[in-house]
Amino acid sequence: MINRKWFALLMTLTLPLIMAACSTVIDDGDFAQDKVSMGSFSPGKKSISPAITTGTLLPDPALVQGRLENGLRYVLMANTTPKNRISMHLDVQVGSMNEADGQQGSAHYLEHMLFNGLTHYKPGELVEYFQSIGMMFGPDANAHTGFYETVYDIFLPVNDSKSMDKALGVLKDYAQGALLLPEEVERERGVILAEKRERDSASYRTFKASMAFEMPGSMISRRFPIGTDEVLEKMDHALLKSFYDTWYRPENMVLVMVGDFDLELAKERIVKNFSDMVPRAPVHLLPPDEWTPHAGLKTFYHFEPEAGNTEVSILTVKKVDFKPDTLQAYQQRTVEELGNMMLQNRLSRAVSQQKAPFSDAGAYSGTYFHNAHFTVVASESDPEQWQASLAFLEKSLRRALVSGFTPEEFRRVKAEVIQSLESAVNRAESRESTRLSRKIVREINRQRVFQSPENELKILKPFIERLTLGDINKAFYSLWDEDHLLIKVTGNAEISGEDLSPGAVIAAAYKKSAARPVKPWVNDHLQTFPYLEKPVTPGKVTATTVLEDSGIVQIDFENKVRLNLRQSDFKKGEFVFKVDFGPGKQSQPASLPGLAMIAESVVNESGMGALDMDALEAALAGRDVSLEFGMDHTSFFFSGKADAKEVELVLQLLQASFVDPGFRKTSFDLARERYGQMYKELTMSPQGMMALEGDVFFAGGDNRFGMPGMEAVNALTLEGIKGWLMPFFNRAPLEISIAGDIVPEQVKALAAVYLGSLPMRDLTFHGTPSRQPVFPMGQARVIEVDSRINKGLVHLAFKSDDFWDIHQTRRLNVLAQIFSERLRKQIRETLGVTYSPHAMNEPSQAYKGYGVLHATVATAPEMADQVMLEMEKIADNLAHEGVTAKELALVLPPVLTHIRDMQKKNRYWLKSVMSGSWHHPEQLQWPREIYSDYHAVTPEELSALAAKFLGRDNRARLKILAH
Repeated sequence: MINRKWFALLMTLTLPLIMAACSTVIDDGDFAQDKVSMGSFSPGKKSISPAITTGTLLPDPALVQGRLENGLRYVLMANTTPKNRISMHLDVQVGSMNEADGQQGSAHYLEHMLFNGLTHYKPGELVEYFQSIGMMFGPDANAHTGFYETVYDIFLPVNDSKSMDKALGVLKDYAQGALLLPEEVERERGVILAEKRERDSASYRTFKASMAFEMPGSMISRRFPIGTDEVLEKMDHALLKSFYDTWYRPENMVLVMVGDFDLELAKERIVKNFSDMVPRAPVHLLPPDEWTPHAGLKTFYHFEPEAGNTEVSILTVKKVDFKPDTLQAYQQRTVEELGNMMLQNRLSRAVSQQKAPFSDAGAYSGTYFHNAHFTVVASESDPEQWQASLAFLEKSLRRALVSGFTPEEFRRVKAEVIQSLESAVNRAESRESTRLSRKIVREINRQRVFQSPENELKILKPFIERLTLGDINKAFYSLWDEDHLLIKVTGNAEISGEDLSPGAVIAAAYKKSAARPVKPWVNDHLQTFPYLEKPVTPGKVTATTVLEDSGIVQIDFENKVRLNLRQSDFKKGEFVFKVDFGPGKQSQPASLPGLAMIAESVVNESGMGALDMDALEAALAGRDVSLEFGMDHTSFFFSGKADAKEVELVLQLLQASFVDPGFRKTSFDLARERYGQMYKELTMSPQGMMALEGDVFFAGGDNRFGMPGMEAVNALTLEGIKGWLMPFFNRAPLEISIAGDIVPEQVKALAAVYLGSLPMRDLTFHGTPSRQPVFPMGQARVIEVDSRINKGLVHLAFKSDDFWDIHQTRRLNVLAQIFSERLRKQIRETLGVTYSPHAMNEPSQAYKGYGVLHATVATAPEMADQVMLEMEKIADNLAHEGVTAKELALVLPPVLTHIRDMQKKNRYWLKSVMSGSWHHPEQLQWPREIYSDYHAVTPEELSALAAKFLGRDNRARLKILAH
């Protein structure tokens, strides 16, 4: 299928809404008065499909598992993608829920402290060690703290026994060797408080407010991992040491290793390193989290004026046991997913056709926080639409409960899930070690069984095939407890009533909707794809070029379509593709700011001329292909990925995209509505204002950069979008690049049929920039944000250069890394006033001579001037004193590691080498010398570039401050 909206919405909408909350709780009586008749169903709430069987789940046979005598467990798995690397994790099954009163924030604070002094690493030495062996702090060495776990990650760049042994030594130091020096505890306090400030937002406040309501009496709402200001301000060695010794015990730890290593050697080294670990304090058990779910109908209101929209949700929360997974539970989750997918598809179709009063909606169920099972249907809308949204959700849910789903809907979701399982099997050999290891950790912490894709397919495919529609309808009904329902409205809707509280107003709106009858769902007419006639005469090939050193094949067709191909086994069973055409954002008219952004959304939401997006997804159910329209400053493009057997389908989709593109008024209206909601929220935060106004400031006011205001967006028309894009769709040359598990001759033949047969394209119809962005040399700007969150953003920028002197561009990238390191050491580690400072170089591929090297620090508004002064000092020192050999020796190895990994990925060859090579054939030579060129970087070269680009006369300054 084209685009699994239900999954995207789950990640962006439903999960935050599960945790949304209300400051006013009103019990409006028993829900029994609003029960619906289930017609012919009438299943019991505990109904289990006869298709569900009992039994045990078997772990992936590739796993090697064991337990030391002291209780520490290990899970190992050999995997060769990428080669010579090992993904290692110390999973400490201890989090903020292990904290007692007066310890809130200890688990997370401790996680930070383990990077600031260990038995074998003095403060500051550990990060430098990681860098020296080719690891980047963040992507390769990191940690996170949750409610029930703290996980430390090492992505080792080499797999020899000495490196493995040293990395295991680091993990052992994490487990028992924390120094917790008082001066380091004090210094880290500012970093923790800065992280707490950076994470604060309207959605986070809603998330926090939710817990006390949704899980009444649970400790969850009083144990957020970031902690409380009161405890953080007094955190000291003794408090951290007590928590560390109490909970960091071998029986609370699991060591996970996945990668290219010898399993027996790893077991031997684990035994050697960890067998002598002993507890340092008496045993403590995690106290049970006692809470009682709500009974009856309850409403929930939480007002956040800084939110961009209003979130309405209907949900039920049940308390469940936290216990090891079973085959029955695994199958039950699959049945629940199928039902939720069908409801999600109905909601998505209503959104895409603008038949719903909201701009997004989602349906999902799952278990969180160990023992809370959520079932949710939720939406996002403009604030004035909250009542209409609630009514629509209520009727959609009740329609599914009363009438069930249809056979056509069931066939679609069955095909999608089975296709996903089969694709996972096809790509099993190419799974990346980091993804595998992180999934293993997640499954361990949820008491789930990590299975092989083959076993999942073996279990679930026949199970899904023998399920009946009645099974799904019964399971969906059982998810919704007749005696318990939560109705929530959160976000920017101001709700009031003359004689009623907000909660009572919400309850009345719900009951009014529930009193009205609903009609059964009626399927739209099912359509098929492809619907265009297959071209009879393939296009004529005029030239074929084989680049032996890179394996790239270039085919030119007579109609001015070029095909770039590269076969690889980097990811078996999959290929990626990209079709570049036209000039992209650089051709956006100066008089129409925002045209590019809205146009991109319109094309993606419109589907094809004969099939809207939902109809297209339904027609492609069970087909493993994604397709997305996009644009940058160099081109428009269609891109995506697909199963290896779907080459013809991809080319049919691309043919239809150019011959019969969809430009729907409903998609245009939806794009503007969604942008309006996003715009409101962006104006309320420094990071949002950076996106809206910062980028355009650094481009001298060029409105092809940044994001437009609502007045400009409201002035756009669908006809204007079509008038801008269609000439390029019809006439611009096409450069098609495909990389991955393909048969080049097959792709060439099919491309000749579907794209080589298109009408003649015009080689001159590419366009050149009609205007150049201008860096605001020497300018400074302050933007004030009306927000109650005490946040600020300090941005120091430098004019650099365009992309095409690749030798210089690579060195500017390394210089930016060194700038980032100095920001980290001085502003985060020494001053303690920020959490994640960074610098990066952004050279333009479209505009000659234009590029910006950015340095960005988030901090408190009252610290902005001091931070800017420190950033200026760092830039001055680099410009005048240059780069040291030690700095380069620490920064360069991680870059080289990244390059080695990058060159073994199809997306690198697609996007950095083949795509755009028609206009810039020099790209085709880059792979052969990228590693050696980076390896040859010298401090003298970087110092010269720092002197050239980081001087005071080459800067612009921006501060965005909440007030």
